[in-house]
Amino acid sequence: MSRASALLLTSLGLLGLGASAFAQTSAAAAKPSHAVKSTALAAKSHGAKEVDRADSTSSISVVQLDFEVKPAIPGVPASPIFAGPIFCSPSGIPYVDFPQPPDYMSHVIYSLNPKGGHEFSAKDVPGLYDPSSHAYFVSESMVGLLVNATKDGKKSSRTLTLMPGMPPRAISPGAHHDYLVEFDRQGNFKKTLDLPATYHFWRIAELPDETFLALAYDRVNAVPLLFLLNSDGQILRTLELPNGMTQNGEMTQGETGGITTQVAAESGMSWWLFAPARKDILLYQARSKAPVLEVGAGGVVREVPLQAPKGYVLDDVISASDRWIMRYRKDSISDKGPIDAGPRTKNFVLFEVNPSDGSLRAQFDPGKVSISDIACEHDDVVTAFSMKDGKVILKTADLPR
Repeated sequence: MSRASALLLTSLGLLGLGASAFAQTSAAAAKPSHAVKSTALAAKSHGAKEVDRADSTSSISVVQLDFEVKPAIPGVPASPIFAGPIFCSPSGIPYVDFPQPPDYMSHVIYSLNPKGGHEFSAKDVPGLYDPSSHAYFVSESMVGLLVNATKDGKKSSRTLTLMPGMPPRAISPGAHHDYLVEFDRQGNFKKTLDLPATYHFWRIAELPDETFLALAYDRVNAVPLLFLLNSDGQILRTLELPNGMTQNGEMTQGETGGITTQVAAESGMSWWLFAPARKDILLYQARSKAPVLEVGAGGVVREVPLQAPKGYVLDDVISASDRWIMRYRKDSISDKGPIDAGPRTKNFVLFEVNPSDGSLRAQFDPGKVSISDIACEHDDVVTAFSMKDGKVILKTADLPR
């Protein structure tokens, strides 16, 4: 593989989109989870019950979530798949990435606002050509798309087929690099920020003080970097990454190996993700037992080791207003073929985690709702979504304190 081809595959996300793809299934088709063999205790909050379960986490209470189905969301088309992780607005509105057919390489973000959804896409951003959106975030002031593109509108007469069965792509020979494209929350384009061309950016999010947190890869020195950026997208300083994320075999081999080894190391960053929690941003490594890095205003950082249920690893962090809620995945699950995310399989489990020390605080049992469909928590309400009859349906459940 040539360096140009390898870097193109990486920029397009073919070596890891930084997201997990989930198939949507009808809630009516989901089988009920097995009954919990214990005595139920009444919870203070409507729609939830606390119970005790005798298993490997027997000392941790289990909160059963009773989801209420809401009306379909106007303006949002149903999709057979969506890509995680899911970002939610500070007011608790989910924003979901729906990869687009036929090749599912282009991405459109939809807001799942009960009053009517809005669309966010890089395809019509003025002044950018051959855009590829590979991450997004939602804040008080904007929806931001991290886009790799060129400002050169020239097209080559040649095309490139990246994988068998995929349609050919027109080649844009102009220099590509990364941009932050900002929209307001109604989907109106605001502006584009040029990010430093020296690096390839994988993640970006806005901090409470309106600076940006950005995760990037230095392809010259083959090392990952965490930056604090100003409001214009320029680097203020570098923040230290947890050793538990950087000191692994694949990442360290990338520093001294050839192009194939470097591409493999960089593609491993597809599992390094951001999530908003308690008004800060959490950096975490999915499918690992690495610590979580909490980053607040001014780039203040705090590293927290995470406890995991026996036989599970961290899979995702749920957007939350004032809690840490983690989805864990069975360590034994193979990546080959589809994964059943239904609640009865226990392939995925959902826990609240103590932000002070990373210990497991409570387990959430979603009943018939797939854990992969749970989008966020806001003000003690959990929001999930599903597809039915070509429409997107929200479901909500209350959490006890």
